[in-house]
Amino acid sequence: MNTLHTPKFVLAAVAAACLLGASASHAQTVAGIIKKQQGAVEIVRDGKSIPAEIGTKVMAGDLLKTNKDSSVGLMLKDETRMSIGANSQMALDRFSFDASTYSGNLFINVIKGTFAMISGLVVKNNPTSTQVKTPTSTAGIRGTHFVVEVP
Repeated sequence: MNTLHTPKFVLAAVAAACLLGASASHAQTVAGIIKKQQGAVEIVRDGKSIPAEIGTKVMAGDLLKTNKDSSVGLMLKDETRMSIGANSQMALDRFSFDASTYSGNLFINVIKGTFAMISGLVVKNNPTSTQVKTPTSTAGIRGTHFVVEVP
């Protein structure tokens, strides 16, 4: 009788790889939360549209979209406050924050519309750690409050 014996470590390695692959594809960093909303606001996450409402978690990698009658306000974990006006699109491309050291980084892509921000602990701890990109430029944020409008 010929029986195929697969070593246990091979099975364990395959199982671990499957688990790591599954968790890595779904592992996203919660960056903040929707605090204010007016009208219909959409979050595009992993290619899927999610209706946003007060209390919805915003993840690193999310794209937020507003229409002609909507706007949204959110607060990130580092106390950064953002407002996105009507007919706007803003991608939160990267966000990380360590609450014990206040270190991290923030990269925002303002695709179109109006965007305002009051910086939080990431910028205060490391002024060069935050960037805002628009279709025509990229700005390093070192102040505490600014507004961007992209036609």
